[in-house]
Amino acid sequence: MNRRRLLAATGAAAGLALAAGAGVTLRESGGAAQAVRGTLPARVLAGYYPAWQAAPPRLRDIDPHYNVLYLFAARPVGGSPGATGAVYWTPPGDGRGAASHFRQDLHRVRAVQGRKVMLSVGGDGNGMRFPDRARSRAFVASIVALHTALGGFDGLDWNTFQAGQAPDTLEMIWISRELKRLYPGFLISAPPAPWNEIDQRFCRDMLHAGALDYAAPQYYDGPNLADPAYVQANVAAWVALLGASHVVVGFGINSATNFMSEKQAIATWTALRHRHPALRGAFHWELDADERQGWPFARKLGPLVLK
Repeated sequence: MNRRRLLAATGAAAGLALAAGAGVTLRESGGAAQAVRGTLPARVLAGYYPAWQAAPPRLRDIDPHYNVLYLFAARPVGGSPGATGAVYWTPPGDGRGAASHFRQDLHRVRAVQGRKVMLSVGGDGNGMRFPDRARSRAFVASIVALHTALGGFDGLDWNTFQAGQAPDTLEMIWISRELKRLYPGFLISAPPAPWNEIDQRFCRDMLHAGALDYAAPQYYDGPNLADPAYVQANVAAWVALLGASHVVVGFGINSATNFMSEKQAIATWTALRHRHPALRGAFHWELDADERQGWPFARKLGPLVLK
């Protein structure tokens, strides 16, 4: 994401080049809304799962209120802005078995628990450019390879444009449509900087082209971004731009500067939902932080988002 550190090690995931698993939509008990394959949940409660943690929870053990999980993150081959257009992904640390059980847990999360799993691409310092169709085709080919190696995932999260970098919108529209063609029901999201007019135009154009399912502005880790008054005013602008059903609100609950407290996040969401009843949902940065704090986002704000 635009202000996130990406510390994952380089290299390809070992032992993942197996046949894709089946796509059953049964659901285990818990808070995650049941999801039909190829559709976005009616209400989204999402969280980012960074690869740099040494001992993150296994995917299957993430609090069940979360119904969309972002794998953070695939990175450009050769570093930013990408040498060829292709990306690679590295599994999380294996301190609690997350890496060694990753493929089977990914299948369980999707096929049994009924959650959506999105591959986030980019992150801080890993912006990408797509100046021509050759780079775009290389990108698609690498996503297809990862999709096969991991046994499938449900969508892509465009996290490749940063700061003042203008996204290559026409090529990113082509890429998104191509992935949707290859995988019917494939989801596309993006976490824009809330204030950035370039990001706003990108999300608007992607949505109008049928290449974006929702945008998720990030209200944390920057001056005044976690101010509840700013969040309410800025979300209203995004709703006017895209429509409430295409907006997911990004929170960070943390004691650090420019993050919200649990109480602030609940109050802010309650006010937003009252003003915009059709808001698609909310996400949290990041899942391991939520776990360390006892899952306050999932268990306290989550039921308010999902109802």
